[in-house]
Amino acid sequence: MRESREKFLGSFAGLSEEQGRVPPAPDCWSVLDTVEHLTAAETLMLKLITTQRRPRSADATNREQVFLQVVADRSRKMQAPESGRPRGRFATLAEAAEQFKATRDGVIQFVEQHPEDLRTSEVTHPHPAAGTVSTHEMVIIIAKHAERHAKQIEEIRIRLGIGN
Repeated sequence: MRESREKFLGSFAGLSEEQGRVPPAPDCWSVLDTVEHLTAAETLMLKLITTQRRPRSADATNREQVFLQVVADRSRKMQAPESGRPRGRFATLAEAAEQFKATRDGVIQFVEQHPEDLRTSEVTHPHPAAGTVSTHEMVIIIAKHAERHAKQIEEIRIRLGIGN
């Protein structure tokens, strides 16, 4: 969790507010849009694991390896659900980054406060491609989702000619 947090925050470190608002193409997200999306998605996923967990059947399919391999893979394009799409939630990149940090701190705190096997509970992921996942799988998705969007921000910076 901490590693993917730092990787994500590092992906847009040093960008000006102006640079953060520029999309690389008309149909693409800006860095601010990407940070907003990740923050909104992670906020929702944290809410789900803290308020919607339910017991998981012992014979439920374990998809941890699939999520570890697929979620951060940018060669597979995904459409964000409506609830996670950018819509101007944050006035600045700094504000979005602060909210991301607060949310990620909440995820880390949740994991630290729940030493039990998180494979024994489940939640319904907001993205239909994931469906019902164990709480442990959701934690994996949260970490890998940040890595995915750190890569997306690196792609945006390259397309805009903005070095790290």
